[in-house]
Amino acid sequence: MADNFDFAALAKSWQQQPVAQETPPSAADLAQASQRQREQKLLMYAEWFGAVIMAIAAVWLLVDLPGWLGTISALFLALGALSTTYISWQVHRPILAYDNWSSGGLLGFRRKTCQLSLRYYRYTQLSCVALMLFTLTLWLLHLWQLDDTPLMMLLFYSLIVSPACVFGIYRLQQKVRQKTAELAHLSALAEEFS
Repeated sequence: MADNFDFAALAKSWQQQPVAQETPPSAADLAQASQRQREQKLLMYAEWFGAVIMAIAAVWLLVDLPGWLGTISALFLALGALSTTYISWQVHRPILAYDNWSSGGLLGFRRKTCQLSLRYYRYTQLSCVALMLFTLTLWLLHLWQLDDTPLMMLLFYSLIVSPACVFGIYRLQQKVRQKTAELAHLSALAEEFS
């Protein structure tokens, strides 16, 4: 086969091909995106409400339970309230503020929500690790006899909360793998689209 293509003519012919016009997204696509934004808003408000409850509980523990146990518990709750508020704002705000509803924009929205879901799963895993550290701290307080840690509290965090956290971390890791694969697919689609 001869290698004598006229690349200039081929390029000119290619540029004269009719370009398919971008079709606007369907009403079903827009309804799904709108529903996702409503769900994110409700989730954000619920997380903020939980953060307020944690902050109130932290103040109550400082006042009602003097000593190491009250101070450490209040510290963990206060840090939990602050991190919940910050993470909630960082994860949900970009989804709530999104407003490009063209076909490419809708693909970008799906990609952005996938990225933020990944971030949310990782933050939740860190929260589980923090609860396990709190359990360890309770045991250290008990073993060093720095404070009178109730046995029921130790058993609750050791036998219920910590195993639930380990299981939660495992399940979230499975979701992270799924979202990572979905994000790779959406990123490939976005590159083809642009």
